[in-house]
Amino acid sequence: MQVRLWLTLCAVAAAAQAARLLVVLPTNTRSHYAMYGRLVEALAKKNHHLTVISHFPMKIRPPNVEEISLAGTIPDIYNNLTEQHYSLKPDFVHNLEQIMAECVHACDMVSRMPAVKALLNSTVTYDLVIVEVFGTECFLPLGERFKAPVVGLLSSVPLPWFNEQLGNPEATAYVPAYMTGFGQHMNLIERLSNTISVLWAKILYRYKSQIPSQAIADRLFGYGTKLDKLAQNYSLVLSNSHFTINEVRPLVPALVEVGGLHLDESQKLSGELKTLLDASTDGIIYWSFGSMSKIETIPSEKLAQIFAVISELSQTVLVKMNRMRLSTNLTVPDNIYTMDWIPQYATLCHPNVKVFISHGGLLGTQEAVACGVPMLTVPLYADQALNARAMADRGVSKTITLKNTNKHTWKQALHELLTDARYKDNMLKLRNVFLDRPMPPLDTGIYWIEYVLRHKGAPHLRSPALDLSIVQYLLLDVVVLSIAIAITTIYILHILFRYLCTRCIKWWPKEKRVFEKRLFRNFSVFLCLLWRYKAKAN
Repeated sequence: MQVRLWLTLCAVAAAAQAARLLVVLPTNTRSHYAMYGRLVEALAKKNHHLTVISHFPMKIRPPNVEEISLAGTIPDIYNNLTEQHYSLKPDFVHNLEQIMAECVHACDMVSRMPAVKALLNSTVTYDLVIVEVFGTECFLPLGERFKAPVVGLLSSVPLPWFNEQLGNPEATAYVPAYMTGFGQHMNLIERLSNTISVLWAKILYRYKSQIPSQAIADRLFGYGTKLDKLAQNYSLVLSNSHFTINEVRPLVPALVEVGGLHLDESQKLSGELKTLLDASTDGIIYWSFGSMSKIETIPSEKLAQIFAVISELSQTVLVKMNRMRLSTNLTVPDNIYTMDWIPQYATLCHPNVKVFISHGGLLGTQEAVACGVPMLTVPLYADQALNARAMADRGVSKTITLKNTNKHTWKQALHELLTDARYKDNMLKLRNVFLDRPMPPLDTGIYWIEYVLRHKGAPHLRSPALDLSIVQYLLLDVVVLSIAIAITTIYILHILFRYLCTRCIKWWPKEKRVFEKRLFRNFSVFLCLLWRYKAKAN
């Protein structure tokens, strides 16, 4: 008992020791930083000393946080929904190529900054390096440069190439690939498409991201260990997913799900917004496509159809939209209330919000589930079709595509969500299982980061699958050996059987062998006569 208490106290003391952490967040995506920023703030409150490289400087920076600001180095990333993409390439291929190109470009711009180069040439040391994991891995050499373990932050479900880096099973028979939009119960064609999508995504990542990222890393860090080898040495990766709302999938110990980590209970409503929500006796429909997709850029003819449906509703529709950017020929219904910025989590958790019209982004989906609000999803990009399918399969949402938008589809979907109580009931059940955890997701993330610190990189979390060749991992050598053993066994039995038969024939008395031959001949004649007789009778 005393030994257990001593070990516990030692672990707590080790956790309390402040460590020096380097956090590198190269992509300029505000929705991703909603997750990363919460983690940075929590680590700072734990008295760790942080050096943060990001596009989003903290509004109030604690004294134990140093920042290298990337603000303004690359333009904000957003999708213009007016632009329609027509190509022979499948949508998931086009989306992957675009994401990888954006991530590699961001990586290139960050690597050229004098402040980043000065950091690499400094004598400062770090106990841990935290890097963003998404479309590039060009900053993985930081772990080797500072001789520190590396923790990855992933703002989505595990990506196809990322599973390979961690030795995490793909399970394409029931785990839909990123961007495919399949459910977990796939038919034969879907399983074939799913498997091809995973293989194709890995090939794309190799040639569209890994090779150009390697060139950037070689220029910045000099020639050293290749990125594909460094990617197999993550101590830990925190994934913004959870089995209750995403896919049930096998996970290695180094991959920890912290879906919902960004949920901020301290978020407050402005006075104007609170008054609007409180006064809406018929309820509120909240419509937002996140920070990257602008509702006002939807083609005018489609937006006019959506506005026509909204004008017939008794509910107030709160929209995150810049009204001044709308086309002049559009008439905005009286029951639409627009704001440039809305605190989404606090808004969704208001009891008067009845439906959330969303693009199906993972962060917004998690917020809707945490607040128990049914969804109308309009997937546009990346993993949004996958998230929309997951919510529809759980009976908490309806899905509409922007290409097939018309008055009938919107009217029918909104009517079902507002009048069918099953959507709300299913969402409340999903909320209960999503929030029911041993500890909150933010605390889970902090615990595992400090776990890696306590155990000097925690190499015991690394999967031994990473040390196997593809032949060994797929058991192809076992299959070949098994076939060889089976063939050898059959051949030996065949030789033995022939030998025994030969010996038996030699030992058989000559008179009996003659008798057997006559008997066989007579029996054959009998069968021939019988056949001829039957043929004539017929």
